[in-house]
Amino acid sequence: MYINMEFICDETVMNWTPKRLVIAGYTGKDQDSVKKHIAELKELGIPAPPQVPMLYDLSPELLLTSSEITVVQNDSSGEAEVVLLHMDGSWYAGLGSDHTDRVLEAVSIQKSKQVCAKTVTKELWLLDSFIDRWDEIEIKSWVQIDGGEQLYQSGKLGEFLHPEQLMRIVKDRGYADSDMALYCGTLPLHGGFVFGGSFRAELIDRKAGRKLELKYQMKLLKNAEEE
Repeated sequence: MYINMEFICDETVMNWTPKRLVIAGYTGKDQDSVKKHIAELKELGIPAPPQVPMLYDLSPELLLTSSEITVVQNDSSGEAEVVLLHMDGSWYAGLGSDHTDRVLEAVSIQKSKQVCAKTVTKELWLLDSFIDRWDEIEIKSWVQIDGGEQLYQSGKLGEFLHPEQLMRIVKDRGYADSDMALYCGTLPLHGGFVFGGSFRAELIDRKAGRKLELKYQMKLLKNAEEE
């Protein structure tokens, strides 16, 4: 079942129903760093992808704009990503989090992503409004540690494949882009995974004097198997 969602761009309200949700992984522009990252993940028990970049096809109903997500166990974490959304023939950009189960990730990356909600900002920017300065856009995230906020990720979009290149790869692999939400990849962490609490991220366009902010809280469900 597809779910209708409401977004805002330049004060215009748009209703949209995502028909496809794709998470792109290993999208770093520096492929040597990508290979190093894959080697590090293998040491943690996470299998190497069969191709780079990797595309994970997920259920579109996982996409939401809520300020709270629920998880069964405290072994999942977020990561900030630009999300491209194809609406009525145009591409828009939001800020999202590819929340992932880190225990299940060692078994199957796709399954580890499928079991977690994928948040995205309700506010969007038209991609054409900043695509000419894509590399300059800043992206940051913070996590909650001991009651305080700590920087978790920081960098610029220039570290990733350009969206036009990524979208060509998606199309070449047979994915129809109509009504698609595409997560574009994430930055390395400042330290290890942090589970639970709240997650906050910003996408900053300094030249236009604007930013998108994403914030959500993780809520643990009652786990019947542990009672």
